[in-house]
Amino acid sequence: MRRRRTTALRIVAPLTVAVLALAACGGGDEATAALPEDLAVASTVEMTDEEYTEYLAKLEEASKAEGGVLSYYFSAPAAAAQNQINLFIEKYPWVKLEYTSGGTLELIERIITENRAGRPSADVIQGGPLEDNTLCRDEDICLAYDPRGERGLPADRLYADCVCSVADFFTFHIVYNTNKVTAAEAPKTYEDLTDPRWRGRFGINIDQLDWFAGMLAHLGEAPGVQLMEAIAANEPVIYSGADGLEKLAAGEFDVALPQSATRTVRDLIADGAPVEIVTTPVTIAQPDMYFPLKNAPHPATTRLYMEWLMSDAWQNTVGEAVVKVPIKPGAPIPSSAEGILSSELFFETTDNFGDYATRVEQHQSIFVTG
Repeated sequence: MRRRRTTALRIVAPLTVAVLALAACGGGDEATAALPEDLAVASTVEMTDEEYTEYLAKLEEASKAEGGVLSYYFSAPAAAAQNQINLFIEKYPWVKLEYTSGGTLELIERIITENRAGRPSADVIQGGPLEDNTLCRDEDICLAYDPRGERGLPADRLYADCVCSVADFFTFHIVYNTNKVTAAEAPKTYEDLTDPRWRGRFGINIDQLDWFAGMLAHLGEAPGVQLMEAIAANEPVIYSGADGLEKLAAGEFDVALPQSATRTVRDLIADGAPVEIVTTPVTIAQPDMYFPLKNAPHPATTRLYMEWLMSDAWQNTVGEAVVKVPIKPGAPIPSSAEGILSSELFFETTDNFGDYATRVEQHQSIFVTG
């Protein structure tokens, strides 16, 4: 039985709504479309090839009939998901994406409010442990649906306790300026950054609460907090988002962490920036969770998207398209991740994240307020 944790929510930023389409622009019907009874299945994992082919064909027709709209919620700006969106629409050209971005807590609050009022507008939300804890475990509004692509996944990548699909994951790393630090001198572990020789020479990305929670889960609560306090005592420069990478490349500090091996890092290196990634003995990884919703206004298109996410076609493309590691073992990984996944992976999940409010307070008190 799952342990329920109630999370207080607050509005943090205005929503941004965009309609992205290769077909004619326009939203779908506000009312929830009726899904044909034979398509209202909880899983396609055990279907035979013939059954699955027939199911997909019917799902495509039902998607067209409901207007081909997919209402997609994600905290990142639309540009961050543009490649993924374009490839989905390329496969299903009748689909029109309605993309809503905003603060993570705001999107969660909006989905909860709309569902309680009986006026749901979101089909899918992309997120992580916070969405799982609030929308699925507390509110029970996530759709239990297992796409065929989950067949054969190893147990440690199935996330059986999450009412979601995990299609990919990203990893957190130490990065350094190669003009200021040699490979031999670069810190090899997070513990190295407690050494006085690094005092004031490194930056901390204050946005990465998930890395913080993952480190505490991996090390244990007390040892994890102790390490974080020791790192903070070494006077890091506090930064937010991609701004820190620019400062690192410009030599304003020598080392930055935690940084995910994203397209931004890869492009910086490809453009000749003096930036390199450290392989630590244990790498904190965060799964990208995709949550279909029970009251999705466009249920057929929602299921079609979930099937596509876990398909071999997308899994073999995700590495270079969005620079994340596909969840299926053997699928091509992004070039920026080559060599950095040789360490042990520790996945930060809903069950090891800890209480959200507590993690925020710890993170802020250690790195911001002192």
